[in-house]
Amino acid sequence: MKSRFAEHKGIRRPRRWILGMVAVVTGAVLALSGCTTSPSAVDSAAATAPSLTWGLAISPRSLFAPSNYSQDGSSVMSLIQSQLLNISNEGKLEPGVASKWEAVDSTTYEYTIGKAVFSNGDKVTAEDVAFSLNLQLDPKVASQEGGLFSNVDSVTYDGDVVTVKLKKADSLWQFLPASITGYVYQKKSVEASLATYGTPETLPIGSGPYMVSEFVPDSQVVLVRNPKFIGDKPKYDKITFKIIPDPQTMLLAMNTGEIDGTFSVPSASIGLWKAAADVSTFSGLRWTGLTLDMTQAPYSDIHVRKALYYATDRKAIVDGLLGGLGTVSTTANDPSIFAAALDKGVVDSSYEQIETFPYDVSKAKQELAMSSVPDGFDLTLNVPQSAVLEAICQAVKADWAKIGVNVTLNLMQGGPRFQIIMDHAPNLGVQIISNTPDAPDSAQMAWQYYSSEQAVQNGNNSSNLRDPKVDALITEAQASTDSEKGAQMVLEAQVAAAKFVPSIPIAWGQYPVAVKKGGNAKGVGTWYAQQIWTDLISLK
Repeated sequence: MKSRFAEHKGIRRPRRWILGMVAVVTGAVLALSGCTTSPSAVDSAAATAPSLTWGLAISPRSLFAPSNYSQDGSSVMSLIQSQLLNISNEGKLEPGVASKWEAVDSTTYEYTIGKAVFSNGDKVTAEDVAFSLNLQLDPKVASQEGGLFSNVDSVTYDGDVVTVKLKKADSLWQFLPASITGYVYQKKSVEASLATYGTPETLPIGSGPYMVSEFVPDSQVVLVRNPKFIGDKPKYDKITFKIIPDPQTMLLAMNTGEIDGTFSVPSASIGLWKAAADVSTFSGLRWTGLTLDMTQAPYSDIHVRKALYYATDRKAIVDGLLGGLGTVSTTANDPSIFAAALDKGVVDSSYEQIETFPYDVSKAKQELAMSSVPDGFDLTLNVPQSAVLEAICQAVKADWAKIGVNVTLNLMQGGPRFQIIMDHAPNLGVQIISNTPDAPDSAQMAWQYYSSEQAVQNGNNSSNLRDPKVDALITEAQASTDSEKGAQMVLEAQVAAAKFVPSIPIAWGQYPVAVKKGGNAKGVGTWYAQQIWTDLISLK
């Protein structure tokens, strides 16, 4: 794809120069059940300065990205940890810890480290940056984002320059330093407490605008302004994340003023939320669907895969459960991700070629009758902690029962469920997926869900689709320096992959955000969880 990896020679500071975070708090009381700090000058200042209270439906597993690859987690960690680069809502790369950067050639990237400072006063060094990136490659760390670094050959540093060498040209790499994989940690603090880093026992140290003053799992995370942060002063001096898993309790908290806002707005009850708060939406490029392990019986039988697809009333799920915040999907990529590279007519024409199997119980029964399990079968579907995903899986269970497929839902925490996919042991069965791209690169989602490179340990391809033609198209797209040609290869890969029926696409969705009446979330966009998004929240 035409390189969007701009070379920045001048040292400049953007509006949201991400540089700080901390966890060394004088008088901190550390315990596995929680961590709070004694009052300090910073806390006192925060108590009288503007504050923001935000609702989270899921408690962060940790505040260390390698052990918490999640949207909710990154919305907290992005305020604490600075990134190597930053990204705008338009997908433009901007300086972060790196003051300048360049692509030396198609597989070599250099980053010059600027004047970032950790919240304990130590300078952020190129050694810290190289260490942080190498966390994704270290098998002892077993990073949940490690699959995104499968094309990285080495990360080294010399002086204040960090050099990344790739195994092959990859259009995605340019954006990864501005994503959750680009967080910068202090080497000595991580090495001293790797096993507990990011937990209440060992709070993380960063160089972003906030630092952690309290972390009580399943209760709250409190951030206060980092006085060592060398960028623009953040909008709020204190941010409190209240953990409220129950949707009704979250709505009550919004009504009573206990929280100022949340991203956790259940789409099915969005009407009630609009009465309680100012609700807006933005593109999330989120794909939700079911993957089917093509290497495991009975899903290895294409008649079974087609039967399950026909038996899934995707339109009813979208209309009934997503509250107008979604459309029926046909592949992993939301079509809008191609807008910058291709005309809409070209994209629409390609999407019309994707083979689909609209809801039809009689056709589902016919396909099953031609399969190795004509009388149906039983299966267990692991469901990560999410009210929407649970509701979708309940609907799927009811749909599939009509053709003799009996589904048992196994509710579990999102982290352990995701780890099952990352471990990639045999017999992945059916997996419910809800994922967004980490960057404005159309090749990423195709690579993650259709490439054989991802049908391995630490890979996302839980259907285990392996096809030389699909692989070749994705590889060509990743290596292309022409954005139009690269996007066209991705379109062709999607069409080719769909013929194998590796998944049952359900929805492309938007993100809702609710702010108390009189406030707004103008400017919050697709890449909010990689930004200082709290600066974009205004209260009355």
